[in-house]
Amino acid sequence: VVASTNSPVPSSSVGGASLWSSPAPPGLDRTVELLSSTILPHLLHSSLIGCTVLLHGPAGSGKVTAVSAASRRLNLHLLKVDCVSVCADTPAASEVKLAAVFQRAGAVQPCVLLLRNLHLLFRARGGAQDDGRVAAALCQLLKPEPVLILCFSVVVVATVCRPQDLTAAVMAAFVHQVALESPTEEQRCSMLVSLSRDLHLGRDVHLERLSKLTAGFVLGDLSALVVEAGRSACRRLIHSCAGRQEEDLCCSGVTITNQDFTVALETLQDAQSTAIGAPKIPDVRWDDVGGLQQVKKEILDTVQLPLQRPELLSLGLNRTGVLLYGPPGTGKTLLAKAVATECSMTFLSVKGPELINMYVGQSEQNIREVFCRARSAAPCVVFFDELDSLAPSRGRSGDSGGVMDRVVSQLLAELDALSSAVGVFVIGATNRPDLLDQSLLRPGRFDKLVYVGINEDRVSQLQVLRAVLRKFQLDPAVDLQQVVDRCPAHVTGADLYALCSDAMTAAIKRKIALIEDGVDSEDSPVLLSADDFSAALQNFRPSVSEPELLRYKNIQQKLSAK
Repeated sequence: VVASTNSPVPSSSVGGASLWSSPAPPGLDRTVELLSSTILPHLLHSSLIGCTVLLHGPAGSGKVTAVSAASRRLNLHLLKVDCVSVCADTPAASEVKLAAVFQRAGAVQPCVLLLRNLHLLFRARGGAQDDGRVAAALCQLLKPEPVLILCFSVVVVATVCRPQDLTAAVMAAFVHQVALESPTEEQRCSMLVSLSRDLHLGRDVHLERLSKLTAGFVLGDLSALVVEAGRSACRRLIHSCAGRQEEDLCCSGVTITNQDFTVALETLQDAQSTAIGAPKIPDVRWDDVGGLQQVKKEILDTVQLPLQRPELLSLGLNRTGVLLYGPPGTGKTLLAKAVATECSMTFLSVKGPELINMYVGQSEQNIREVFCRARSAAPCVVFFDELDSLAPSRGRSGDSGGVMDRVVSQLLAELDALSSAVGVFVIGATNRPDLLDQSLLRPGRFDKLVYVGINEDRVSQLQVLRAVLRKFQLDPAVDLQQVVDRCPAHVTGADLYALCSDAMTAAIKRKIALIEDGVDSEDSPVLLSADDFSAALQNFRPSVSEPELLRYKNIQQKLSAK
């Protein structure tokens, strides 16, 4: 007999099942096996205490799906309860509802009682302060007393995204804890195969390649990706077949192509990055970075070589930290993005001040979450911009609570833990390396120091200018070499970008004047002319002065001598 999970008849594993109803869902089979092996001894041996399991993992990672699969594998009823429905206006009312839930579970024994979003159970409504009565009631119900659990074959499984959202007393009430990590590339591929098995995919769709591009995605994200790709295919079909009857379109069916998955992936990555700062692969190529050939080579030797030659890791050649230092505006951030793009790695950018929080312990927690996201999105580049503001020398920060000292210590601990992580690289950028805590520069941390200086020769400056102007439209009569020769001797990439922006502003003003005089039309493109560059050069000043440049060179000599 095949029954629903809330039926009084236990589920059976008979019949073809999808990922959502399979006793061994692809990509989650290890978690299901762990849950089953954890629950089974409690069912077979009455001498054991009641089985309580806390399952935690990212939102959408498949916690409910894994519990459902384990229940089917053990032929147990599954009673799903969202803790939002248990919350009431008062703690006393919530206690009554919670007790009723356990009574319902006892009525359909043997069963698994699944408490979803357990952390929401302890949030008081209306902003009132929770007095802990609901938590105490739950702990009492979870105690291994005969009248509560042992006389019933009831397995209690609670799910939560972050176990730290629970109090120590609630966590101690659960005998077992199971962590559901973000899926690996192989697991994502098996999930995509299962999710798309009933869809008509084009010949250009390669799910193995798609699994590489979805680093950091969990089951819910992959499901949304497949759905969004289907929507994109429908929109494409309707747009390309305008005028045909809807019946003809329905009969012909929809084929999902690689382009549909590309559009869907961009949509989901943009939404994730905007909402929670999720990692994504940037769109910056080496062509966007002018000059700096030696710097590019040094960074690629650190990042790309371990990915192409994994056997080097066993020889102890795993270097995960690169520190880019030098004057502002020289392209340090652009370099880090280009490395991530060229190596097909996700990119997680963090500015130092963003992690600092006024509450005790929250800054350290923010750092832990950054590295946790990076490990789940591997291969990944974590880029710390303005590193000097996050990790100043300890003992000199002047804060009374020692906040920055604890932040630096937490950062050092996370960097040390990367030695066992595969595919996670850290790139830091700073304009003031002399202010950094010197412990960061020791081997195993930011042990590769790369000076990103100003391009002082005209050939490199011309390369930077051409890279900046790749997205501008130029008058064919413009001689870029002459533009570079008219610039000061020491200009950064940011200076040249500002020069091009000022020239574009002059070109737009000239275009508006010509349109108002009736000489030009709005449809013609805006072209940068030599006169526009001349106008921009009149007020052009380099951002880094000669004394500042000399100071950076002195810092470079000191760090190179270490």
